[in-house]
Amino acid sequence: MNQQAGHAVDDLVRGRVAWVRDGRIGLRIDGSDYELHLVLHGDAAQIPAEGKRVRGVIHGQALKLNLAHAGGQFIEPVLGHPRIVNGVVIATDPAQNRLLAQVVVPMWVDVAEGQTARDFSTGQLVNFYFASGVSFTPIAD
Repeated sequence: MNQQAGHAVDDLVRGRVAWVRDGRIGLRIDGSDYELHLVLHGDAAQIPAEGKRVRGVIHGQALKLNLAHAGGQFIEPVLGHPRIVNGVVIATDPAQNRLLAQVVVPMWVDVAEGQTARDFSTGQLVNFYFASGVSFTPIAD
């Protein structure tokens, strides 16, 4: 995996549990109005109670990645399943054809069919639409 020289890449999302039901999790991002609705990978019984802190990894499939020239970091909608995303590439993983983007929180993004992770480099601003099924895998403390 490529990453910024001399700098370890942190791919963990830190937030609070809004709810867990039907194989999904509502994840509130501290210090923001974001509540992301994600598919839960892992054992729901190991998720902390509502309102408690949780850490994990977000992963999704991009429909198409585009280089952006403005817009900062954001996820739309603010409440719900992530659809439109804008952020900065903080690592690439050509072996798995994915990249890690900082878009309010770090998210692993599988590159769209017909594209390759080698097309992107750290520091670039990208935007994309997520396919349905963006997931959250909790990490035990």
